[in-house]
Amino acid sequence: MTMFDMLVNLNNDAILQEHIRTTVPHQQGYQIVRTPSIFSDEVAHFAEREFSPMWASEARHSLYHTPSDSYAAIFNNHVIGFCAFNATAKAFFGPTGVHHDHRGKGIGRVLLVNALLTMKSQGYAYAIIGGVNEAAGFYEQTVNATRIEGSEDHSVYTHMGITF
Repeated sequence: MTMFDMLVNLNNDAILQEHIRTTVPHQQGYQIVRTPSIFSDEVAHFAEREFSPMWASEARHSLYHTPSDSYAAIFNNHVIGFCAFNATAKAFFGPTGVHHDHRGKGIGRVLLVNALLTMKSQGYAYAIIGGVNEAAGFYEQTVNATRIEGSEDHSVYTHMGITF
């Protein structure tokens, strides 16, 4: 499976026109929050349990900032999704994931848009979504992300000695 990076222009107001949301549209009981420290361990455990130890490491890195470079999706006081940014490298979005029982409700979209708006407020003009494969269509449709040519062979991950 070939992985590549994608680029998002954070100055494209047409794709980032909505205001930061803390609830998922048309879904009762869901909340999206900039991850407070009281949820840090739960986010890291969720990332490791549902996805991978590498994702948990990146999530932890994003959680060590104040305020965190992370958003969490909460349902019934439990983490059911998360996203990290500025974890792998500056201006990088990801990893991100939503528990399979809660997918298809717009949670990933709200996590993504909140993170990108925060990155824009931090002064970034572009965001890089690293290590994309089957989610490429989602990023293209949601935030008009475009594939970075050559990134499948020369990504930040390959320069770190990481292969997928």
